Amino acid sequence: METTRGPRTRTTMTHPPGAHADTEQWRRAWRRLYDTPAGDVPLGRIVHWRAVVDTLGIGAGLDHDRALVTRGFFYQPHTAIPGLADLRADRDAARRLGARWVLYPVLRLDAADELADHGATLLPWFLEADYVPAGEVDRDLRTLLGGARFRDLRRLVRRADEHYTWEVFTGTDIDDEVLVSFDRLHRMNLAKYGHRHNHFALPILRDLAASALGDRLCVFRRRGSGGAPVQAVLALRGSHLDTLDVLVHGIDHATVPSAQNLYATALYRIYHWGQAHGIHRFALGRGAERVKLDLGANRFHVVANALIHVDDADPAESGAGPLREAARAAIDRPLRELASTTGRRGRAAAVLLPGGAG
Repeated sequence: METTRGPRTRTTMTHPPGAHADTEQWRRAWRRLYDTPAGDVPLGRIVHWRAVVDTLGIGAGLDHDRALVTRGFFYQPHTAIPGLADLRADRDAARRLGARWVLYPVLRLDAADELADHGATLLPWFLEADYVPAGEVDRDLRTLLGGARFRDLRRLVRRADEHYTWEVFTGTDIDDEVLVSFDRLHRMNLAKYGHRHNHFALPILRDLAASALGDRLCVFRRRGSGGAPVQAVLALRGSHLDTLDVLVHGIDHATVPSAQNLYATALYRIYHWGQAHGIHRFALGRGAERVKLDLGANRFHVVANALIHVDDADPAESGAGPLREAARAAIDRPLRELASTTGRRGRAAAVLLPGGAG
């Protein structure tokens, strides 16, 4: 565990992270979350599906259709593209369960074309943001953000360091006290935004920490002057230990003044910690693109849900066609806004945007 307050630093070494992810662990978390022994869930019950469909105002006709989810599970920033053998096996499994669809969540759209050739309806769903440093973090952020924004960020960091203690827990340092404090703060965020499902409920957190993924988990935390944790971020190092997925965040807004932007300053601290520990890419998750742009994000990808009918139905006949068109139209707006913003700031060359969502 590493703790800093102002200039003081304390570090305790931990065991090196494991080399291989226990991918079954995300499946177990999904099944626990939705109480589904086989992994199939009605589309309308999936919180990341429900929120987008409600925003689009279309697609309710599919709400009661059951979909089998076999990978990704909305836990990671994006999901690896399945092979054709996986696709056939998943379709067969869905058919045996009586599910109408196979759902592969948040695939990078520019890599998923082959699935469309095999009957998948690709629904552009979110924008995913990465920060990939081109060099030393401070120098790189100054270039990306511009001098004024970078100086503002550094002022926020100094102010946070004056009032809060920064802690880093990895691997076996993540004991139950750390998990319980993270759970409390994360649930505050869920309540603030009205989320109905807690993907990282305490039993799921405990399972993750005890699994093969546990060696690669990281919890970044701040304590207030009274010693109580006021902010926590859960992250996961990649299997090769050179990437970091920032998964979820919690903060006690009742005790943190609005002038203290602890989200921004936590990312700054995470960038520095990561670079010192061999991290070359920081996955910042989905949504809030403008906020993340102002915090260094310089790679953006459209991620899509791939919806595959078990009986090879045409999208127009299956009911997915209108939803696909609505999703494509909706994702174009943040793409245009992001392109316009980066263009005004002279950052177009630093931000990789797919050529539209179609």
